[in-house]
Amino acid sequence: MIIIYNKFIPLKGFRAMNICGILFARKEFEPLSVWTINHERIHTAQQREWLYIGFFILYLIEFIAKGYSGISFEQEAYRNAYDGNYLKTRKHFQNYRS
Repeated sequence: MIIIYNKFIPLKGFRAMNICGILFARKEFEPLSVWTINHERIHTAQQREWLYIGFFILYLIEFIAKGYSGISFEQEAYRNAYDGNYLKTRKHFQNYRS
């Protein structure tokens, strides 16, 4: 995963933002924790399976409808960020499985 540390993306108050598998992180959080990197790697897998644009459309729809904590992509990433092996066994579209 490519990590670009900078002062502009994401906006102040956020730690990191994953855009198509490239991780933009605030300079003040360098280096990112293993937990944050795992969390963002899960988002990369989600983005790929939803063909990137589908991910961002669904993310926005869920954010508007349910708020940040209701976004299924975030729920999956938060739930599994401590498991360094999660992506090896993750099933496709896991965020929509019960």
